[in-house]
Amino acid sequence: MKRLYHYRPMLVLAIFASLFAVLTEALIFCSTMVFNTDYYVWTISNSGADKALYHELDDYFNQYSSPTGIPKEVYTKSLNEEKVSATAKKLTRSSLEYMFGRSLAKPEVDYDYTDFENDVTEYVEKHAEANNIEMDKEYYAFIDNTIDVAEKKVNSSFDILMAKKLATSSSSSVLKRIVPELSLGIGICIVVLAVLLGLMFYIDRHHPFDMPYWFGTIFFACGALFLIPSLYCRLTGYFDGLFMEDQSIYYAITGAIYGVTNRLILVNGILFALGIVLMIFAQVIHIFRVREAKLYSHEHHHA
Repeated sequence: MKRLYHYRPMLVLAIFASLFAVLTEALIFCSTMVFNTDYYVWTISNSGADKALYHELDDYFNQYSSPTGIPKEVYTKSLNEEKVSATAKKLTRSSLEYMFGRSLAKPEVDYDYTDFENDVTEYVEKHAEANNIEMDKEYYAFIDNTIDVAEKKVNSSFDILMAKKLATSSSSSVLKRIVPELSLGIGICIVVLAVLLGLMFYIDRHHPFDMPYWFGTIFFACGALFLIPSLYCRLTGYFDGLFMEDQSIYYAITGAIYGVTNRLILVNGILFALGIVLMIFAQVIHIFRVREAKLYSHEHHHA
């Protein structure tokens, strides 16, 4: 392909346009996925993390029944998968909303333990009556302690993405300042990108057939920068090696990461392919224009 018109200024503008295109895409991805609470709530179910959480609680109470002498079925009678899932999602949403500066209410577990406490208390009291055990202060202290330990375990388990822990840490203050300003950042990047593209159109206004090439390079560069590392992480299962003590947390976190990775691959695969198509298209245009010019020259030469 022949050297393009206004090559140096167009190359400089294309480089800066590519940088701002990358920055714009990164900010949009952060806004729509990384800092999107709905995405993480959806991920909890989509990854199977809520089901894993329910089974973990079931296993915990199976083990907890041994030292307390209370059957697992008593503890799990009031627990069901739907309630566990709904509570984990609600805590995740409130924690992320607080961490991202969209809510001033500190995240707390919202779970009604009334039935749970009644089931445990009723069983222990019936057991005491059947075995002629005196239900004194110490006995009721045992009941209260048993319930308290169990509830603390369940409460901590609901923090399936460790969002509450992060939201109440000192590091969340940075996100509270940054996340609300994302829209402004996206707007600034889009304006700058539009100005750069406008300058490219103006400089090359007399040679519009060169523009597909420059747009192709921008799409190609932007797509490749995100596509290559995303494909590497996905194809190698890079995040599969993350160590999490609880399977539910592992499912939730890896599910969220791979969800973002898959979206990056999809969007940037399209941009990458479009960039190649536009550059090839520019080359085809050039070939036809050269042939047309030669034919025109040949006809006038013999006229």
